[in-house]
Amino acid sequence: MPLSSPIHPGQVVWTGENPGILLKEDPDGPFSAIALFFRIYLSPKGRGTVLLLLDSPEEQRTFPDGCNVLLHDNKELAEYLLETFILKLPAFAALPACESLSLIPMEECRSEGDPRVRYSEIVKAHSLEIELVWDGLGTPTALELPAELTGGKENELYTLLIESTNPSIHINGQRLSGSPVERVQAGIKTTTAFLYFSETWIRPA
Repeated sequence: MPLSSPIHPGQVVWTGENPGILLKEDPDGPFSAIALFFRIYLSPKGRGTVLLLLDSPEEQRTFPDGCNVLLHDNKELAEYLLETFILKLPAFAALPACESLSLIPMEECRSEGDPRVRYSEIVKAHSLEIELVWDGLGTPTALELPAELTGGKENELYTLLIESTNPSIHINGQRLSGSPVERVQAGIKTTTAFLYFSETWIRPA
């Protein structure tokens, strides 16, 4: 179907990648571990890489007593994403862990694998080595969502979604407990583990 105009009239908020893993030990219980990864190519705070990692989402445990951390290679970008994006998502806004995050600079970050089969992000920071794995990957689905169908309900979303049915979060070689659960986004049945590539948020004109 031809576009009415090749130019979107809205303002680009940020664009990049935003894969995530949200795990539960009990499908009806709270999340037991969360990883939300950002590789941002353009934003009001520049480009950079940010990882929100919560090993105890229901507790205010600061590093090194716990691993509720916001890892980054651009502190301004990390604070911007936390304030304007992460805390506006219903799944994160009420979490005690997000009230006492430790901000830690990254030392290294790299991706490995093939998003058609198995994909991972490896992050090193301070005394931490973190591996995020998305396995059991599904068919890519292109999404174009109006603001009212997004978590923050402020901006339009254009992205490529690939669900994962067998993800894992590892901290210094130890795998965190929990499994993904089913979720529905814009009428699409998927899981709480996902790759979001070519993700662009646009503020409507």
